[in-house]
Amino acid sequence: MRFSLSFVTLGLAAVEFALALPKGYQQPGRRSSVNILDDVLVFDAPAFDDPANPGNSLVQLQAYVSTREVSIAPLVSGIGSLLDKTIGLNISEDIGRATDRLALFATLGLSGKDVTVNVDGCGNPASLPATATGGMAIQNVTMGACASTEAVGTVNLTSLDSRTLNFKIFPSSPDGFGVISDIDDTVKISHSLDKLLLAKATLIDDPVPVTGMPEVYKSLATSLNSPAFFYVSASPFQLYPFLRAFINTTYADSNGPIFLKNLTTTSLSDITDFVQSDGIFEYKSAMIDRIQGMYPAKKFLTVGDSTQKDPETYGEAIRKYGDFIACAWIRKVDGANNTDERFAEAFAGVSPSKFKLYTDDEIPSLADIDVAGGSCS
Repeated sequence: MRFSLSFVTLGLAAVEFALALPKGYQQPGRRSSVNILDDVLVFDAPAFDDPANPGNSLVQLQAYVSTREVSIAPLVSGIGSLLDKTIGLNISEDIGRATDRLALFATLGLSGKDVTVNVDGCGNPASLPATATGGMAIQNVTMGACASTEAVGTVNLTSLDSRTLNFKIFPSSPDGFGVISDIDDTVKISHSLDKLLLAKATLIDDPVPVTGMPEVYKSLATSLNSPAFFYVSASPFQLYPFLRAFINTTYADSNGPIFLKNLTTTSLSDITDFVQSDGIFEYKSAMIDRIQGMYPAKKFLTVGDSTQKDPETYGEAIRKYGDFIACAWIRKVDGANNTDERFAEAFAGVSPSKFKLYTDDEIPSLADIDVAGGSCS
């Protein structure tokens, strides 16, 4: 979602130059609990067996603590003006929807905040380390014996705070299958190669699935015997609520944690560096490393597309981890680099039986592939 980052960056630039966003925040001098003036986002999380304590679960928790939103109107106005001038997209009639989708960009992360949670079906509460600069905290936490099914977690708040802040955890056995899936133009139409359509899909349009993929993922949930699903995207975490709502509704039968890139700054130079860096391969490779560390004995089907670096990422993962990646599927998106030379280089040294390149016409037939039995095409 490189262009979506670009127009968000330029919109933030307009706001920053107009002094509409604070330039920084005086971080607290000591640790403190979340209070009624703070916003808290705990991301849906994977749960896995604790190798040091059989029978107990580790949950990889990630939380973002921030100030309540500052006015986002200047941000949306700046982005809207930019889009109208550069690509002819007028969002004036969709300001409300654009405002909702960009809301997290108008928050400032708070360091030194302690987040404690309880999860239904788990024996122990858990506390994250204090949030770092930028407002993020992430750690594997021990939660005692947890049920083996999807569960709801709740952030512990003070008695004066009536909010209910929930998230989900997704336990999975140490063996069996999993699915690592890209989002944009793999399961959701994002038009990554078209600036105007990408902007519309990100800011104002109802999200649309890639035709046939919800049915394919529903079939995988059955044929792979309730695999662990992970959605990995290089989009910034500020789009998490939008993407989570899409996955939860359109892919309800194949729900799972969503891993997004960490952008926790309002500095124009930092945001520009984030957008201009070509770090998608490195980021997605690191996320596969992260998942492999949780489930080293599982086998995974990886699903992506040809618009960015999925072929290269999955090819490298197969070379690095062998049968941990049982199969890689790549959607050939019209207009992307779909040359034989590209795929030959991406999957150099990988057996052709380990990956499949598919067109949209072939999507329904994916459900018939016996991935659990060792087939990939």
